[in-house]
Amino acid sequence: MHAKNVFFYYRMRQGHAMKKQGFSLIELMVVIVIMSTLAAIAVPKLFGMIDKAKASEISFSAGTYVKLQETYVHEHGKAGSWHTIGYKSPGGNSSGKGSSSTFEYDAAQTTYNWSAESVVKLNNCVKGKKWFINFSMETDSHLINFWASSDDTTNCSDQLTPNFKLLSNTATPITSPGSVE
Repeated sequence: MHAKNVFFYYRMRQGHAMKKQGFSLIELMVVIVIMSTLAAIAVPKLFGMIDKAKASEISFSAGTYVKLQETYVHEHGKAGSWHTIGYKSPGGNSSGKGSSSTFEYDAAQTTYNWSAESVVKLNNCVKGKKWFINFSMETDSHLINFWASSDDTTNCSDQLTPNFKLLSNTATPITSPGSVE
């Protein structure tokens, strides 16, 4: 055999042998460690984001209530009930209680003007915690003050719905519901 052909034959056999070997045990273990680390980090974050997405309906629902109430006050000079201002909760009602898959909304307005109670655990926020809004009106004015909070500010509204507290236009807690017609 010619030297040039011997070299070609040797390289071809060497390449052919490499294709049959596959992965070494070390390589497989490294891949498993990397995938396990990624899974340990990503999976809890994913579930946390899912719960935040579920809780995001709160800010939208409460914001809609605040806008409708402000509009009604500017037009009529007084506040109105959920039904009067045309508000319907994500549960689809404007009187009584209505539920979504995550929250139960209460239109009774006996303790809060607007409230939503979690019907499932969301991250560190246990089932049964409430988000609420109360308002007060300035005498002889079309000015209405809103105070938005939660009965577990740290674990619920601050972690899951940080924009919820931005619905407040006063720093003074309003602890009883404003009067509605």
